[in-house]
Amino acid sequence: MSSNQTMDVEALDDAPVLGLVEGIVALRQQAAQVHAAEVRLLAGAGELAASRSAVLRSDSREREMHLRSIAAELALAVRASDRTVQRQINDAVVLADDFTPVLEALEEGRIFVGHARVIVDAGTPIQDAEARVAFATEAVSRAENLSPSRLRPAVEALAERFQPRTVTERHRDARADRAVTVTDRADGMGELTYIGPATLVHGIYDRLTQQARAVRNAAAQPGASFGPAAVAADSAGAEASGQTASDCAPELVPDPRTIDQLRADIFADMLLTSAPQDDPTIDPSADPSLGFGGLGAIRAIVHVTVPALSLAGLSDEPAELVGRAPIDIDTARHLAGMTSGWDRVLSDPITGGILAVDRYTPNADLKRFLRARDEHCRFPGCRQPVHRCDIDHGRDWAHGGTTCAHNLHHLCRRHHTLKHATAWQVRNLGGGILEWTSPTGQIYIDHPPSRVRFTPTGPPPPF
Repeated sequence: MSSNQTMDVEALDDAPVLGLVEGIVALRQQAAQVHAAEVRLLAGAGELAASRSAVLRSDSREREMHLRSIAAELALAVRASDRTVQRQINDAVVLADDFTPVLEALEEGRIFVGHARVIVDAGTPIQDAEARVAFATEAVSRAENLSPSRLRPAVEALAERFQPRTVTERHRDARADRAVTVTDRADGMGELTYIGPATLVHGIYDRLTQQARAVRNAAAQPGASFGPAAVAADSAGAEASGQTASDCAPELVPDPRTIDQLRADIFADMLLTSAPQDDPTIDPSADPSLGFGGLGAIRAIVHVTVPALSLAGLSDEPAELVGRAPIDIDTARHLAGMTSGWDRVLSDPITGGILAVDRYTPNADLKRFLRARDEHCRFPGCRQPVHRCDIDHGRDWAHGGTTCAHNLHHLCRRHHTLKHATAWQVRNLGGGILEWTSPTGQIYIDHPPSRVRFTPTGPPPPF
């Protein structure tokens, strides 16, 4: 660098940069303080529910209804899931009661939200109340000089000092929390999460990797695309024509899938068919990079709504995995081709209202109508699909309610219990529109999902 360039750099005014830094720091501190204030309010909600439940001499499930009711009230006010709000209330109670030094540091702006989450995650396994507070105090002092990513290993090591039990003993208890969960993602995708012992997790991943590499290597071998029987037949035909087997060797077609895609497809095949294999329901000429393997083995309860024009190939409108997320039309067509029977739902193409449902049989017809109308739990904001829900009478049967579409709707078990165990009330306004009234008198309207999946541009199809 020349002396002139050095002078130019030294002459730059750093005041604007300093102003930006100070401004961002001030906003982050304010965000930490706002978060701490919200934690105090949410913890107060938890304490209120606990005080109301303390007077009950019943099982824990009934006592939880107060918490569920308050969580539902807050959730609808901020347009969030009541399950999420209830979890936030529980987390706030833990932070306020068990990690008081962390909450105080947030209120003072000495640490940020990311630091608090890392400290709580590391300190939650500490069971002794005094030890947990001592841990939190020391963790906060370290957080004041570290980023959350660097803080995590430091506080995890610190937490071990406050544990009266060994890692082996705690691991035995932790295994009880093993689980598999599903999270919906955009563009018709989903995420399956397995929580289990680290040795099994890494073992599963390593086996998938080895099998994915084996599939990729096999695809690069002569004749791999045709299988052993086809290779033998080709060799016999070559000898009869006076050609060598190498003259008739098929052109190698490498597998186009990445290692990640191969791992995912093998994972699905192994879970759905017990062993990695090609799916016989898929056209062999189809692009394997699409990852359709395993669809032929699906035997779970899956409710898919497919627009008639899309099913006929006249439209590209997406189908819907009812109550969950849109799915691509190619997957829907494959599933439709494997089903043994369909429920046809006729709907108004403008309003989306249900006009008729076929298979007119007592009771079953009404259930099909309700499934087609509701698609998911009808408590505002809930998306549990109908096959996981109960059919609830808006006006109780014991109080004169009738079993008809105008008095029935789907509720998941959580919100079905909430309706009967608390002061929440529901009324059908007609057309499947529900009016919910909270214990505090707030009113929320829930409309049935729209049945419009496409906009008609010509005469109806001939079916």
